[in-house]
Order: sequence, then C-alpha cells, then structure tokens
Amino acid sequence: MNGKKIGLSLLSLICSAALIVPWSASSSTASASSSSPWVQIWADDFNGANGTGVDTSKWNQEIGNNNGWGNNELQYYTNSTKNAYMENGSLVLQANKENMQGSSYTSARLTTANKFNVKYGKIEIRAKVPYGKGIWPAAWMLGSDIGSNPWPGSGEIDIMEYVGPVAPNTVYGTIHGPGYSGSNGLSAGYTIGERFSNAFHTYTVEWEPGAIRWYVDGNLYHTRTPVDAGDNTWAFDKPFFLLLNLAVGGNWPGNPDASTTFPQKYQIDYVHVFQRQNGYNIVALKAGANNKYVSAENYGNDALIARSDTVSTWERFEQIDLGNNRIALRSLINGKYVTADNTGASPLIANKTAIGTWETFELGTTADGKRTLKSLANNLYVTAENGGNGSLIASRSSVGGAWETFELVKQ
Repeated sequence: MNGKKIGLSLLSLICSAALIVPWSASSSTASASSSSPWVQIWADDFNGANGTGVDTSKWNQEIGNNNGWGNNELQYYTNSTKNAYMENGSLVLQANKENMQGSSYTSARLTTANKFNVKYGKIEIRAKVPYGKGIWPAAWMLGSDIGSNPWPGSGEIDIMEYVGPVAPNTVYGTIHGPGYSGSNGLSAGYTIGERFSNAFHTYTVEWEPGAIRWYVDGNLYHTRTPVDAGDNTWAFDKPFFLLLNLAVGGNWPGNPDASTTFPQKYQIDYVHVFQRQNGYNIVALKAGANNKYVSAENYGNDALIARSDTVSTWERFEQIDLGNNRIALRSLINGKYVTADNTGASPLIANKTAIGTWETFELGTTADGKRTLKSLANNLYVTAENGGNGSLIASRSSVGGAWETFELVKQ
C-alpha cells in the first residue's frame, strides 16, 4: 500500500513498558558511539511570512485523494495556501469542508521524498494537534524504497498520531513492517491529564541501529527492537523520508459528524532532525575458521556461533571504540553487548546491557590483515571453536591459526 497504514484497532494500542537498562555488577563507564552528542542536520522552523506557502525546496505537496489513502479517508489533498500556510511562526495544515474532485473536504499532506532522506537519527516535532470527530493529524516516516518495495515492506515509523474523541488524552507511536502492519503494528500510547489538543507538545523519535524510542515532552514511553519483530524482517536499517498530514475520516478515527467544526488546524512549530556526532560503525564478523558470519543466536539469548552465509540483523554488530585498540560489540538483534561471560570461561553471548571488563576486547591485526579479539575478562583470544562449528569462546593463549582470526566487514 503506497501511503498510510490501514487504521489501527484500539486493541492493538497497548502501551509497552519503556526499556529499563540496569547497570551490571561488572560494568564501568565507557564512551560509546551510540551515546555521542546529537548534531542537527536538517530543520524547518516555518518562519515565513504569514499566508505564504511551504518551502518547496524541502517539502513536496501531494495532491489527490488516492482512493482514500488505504484508510477510507475523505479528504482531497491540495497544494493551495488555503490548506498549508505559515502563520505566526508555525506551519498550519488546515482541513476545510469544501467539495473538490468528488471529495467533501480538502487538506494537506507534505513529504520530503527525494529532497531529504535520513538513515537513523532523532526526529523532533513541536506541534499543536486539532481536535474533532474524524480528524487525524500525524507526523511519520516511510522507507525511501517504497517505490520498489511496497508498504509495509518499505517500513513505516509513526512519530505521532492523534485521533481526538477516540482517545482525547492520548497520542500514539507505532512501527509497521512486513508481518507487523495495520492493526498488528507495534504500537504504544502516551496519556496525559488533558486533551493533547489544548497545547503545543514535543514529539520525538530516537531511531538508532537496533532500537527505536518514542518520547513526548522528553518523557520516554515506548521502545522497540528487532526482537519485537520476531522472525519478520526489521525494516528500519535504510533511509526514510518525513511526512506531515492532516487526514479527515478513515478507519481508525471514523468520519466527521455534526459535532466536528471546520476549519481544523494542525499547527507545527518546527521539525528538527539530528544524528549522532560520531555516527555508527556497523560490522559483521566473518570467521577465518570457516568464512561464515558470526550470529547472535536465538535473538542473542544463545551463544555466538559462526554459521551464517549471509548478513541479517542477527549478524550485525555496532563496533564501539573504547580507545587503546579496545572495543565493545553491541548486537543489533537485541541491543545488548557481547560478553565473555563467567570471566571468559563460558561462550560469548550478547546479553549485557552495559560495558564492563567482560564486554571489552582488544582488537589486534595479524600479518595477513585479519583481526583478532582478546578478551579483557581473561586475556585470552576469542576462537571460533571446532572450525566454526562450536560457539565462540575466549580460550586461546595465542593465535594459532584461522580459528582465532576474523574479518570485520563494514555494513
């Protein structure tokens, strides 16, 4: 489906607990790339003169009703300044009750497709949502490959959605992908003590390798990782573009009724996009023992083993530089660090939430350019035991051959 998802059922909108990261007894403070500062890379503060249109160097204005955009919506989107315009330092997306091309309402839908795409980042939107039966404002993202990889395969990140009288004090954050879309989207709501439409609020998504987190006014309320997608593809390791729209009607909010007043105004103060200053170093480990990739088995719950011919989320790790040729490896399948558990006496497993001595490895280089990993837990080298058929373990006092060598393949 080329557009918004099919409306979510309220039964699917059950809040998930925010990820709580305990500090392990073996842990010590480390400077990790995934906690480096956020740096702004794109913004629109909507400071144009009152009544002027959107900046078309940044935004596309989609036109039409597109058969209800997959949700039985009622509006016709236009590029008119009656539907999208600047007002007192904000962008206003306005829904009007007027006939156009067979539709009874007009509104606006903006995208940055082919003008701004981003892979990973913090997307922050300050907005005041409208309120009314059948009024559906949203801020969201779609995979930039949607033209060749139709929804939901392209992936969708909903930063904020609001459906007024259906849940007046709640906004929702959701992801959609193959096998978890529509009413099965991975979703949660955030509730306050009054209507969200009463004031401006800040809606934020932090999207990083292996994790997406949602905030309202700085409060974390929802976290998703590839584990939540199960055996389905995690569709969020590629560029996405931004969308802002104000829908009228649809499967989720229902249609307007006599209580719904027009015009309806969705006011957006700004959209800011940030990325980590140090970026991310994502690698796959190819074992010299058998030329296969190391996998975080069973979503990281079982020991690492070199058994995969291809690279998927299970085989991808963030290599975190700790200085002095020391690194940590964070598995993207579950967001946890690889540890030489039991002081290196047990096989390597990705199950720690913080970096300590057991999670630190010294990176070496062999004469032929391969890499070695020496565990600080016991000062022994990691080996792909049994020619790669056994679990990785830090058990070798020297590099005796291919079993102790790896390629760190940039992803």
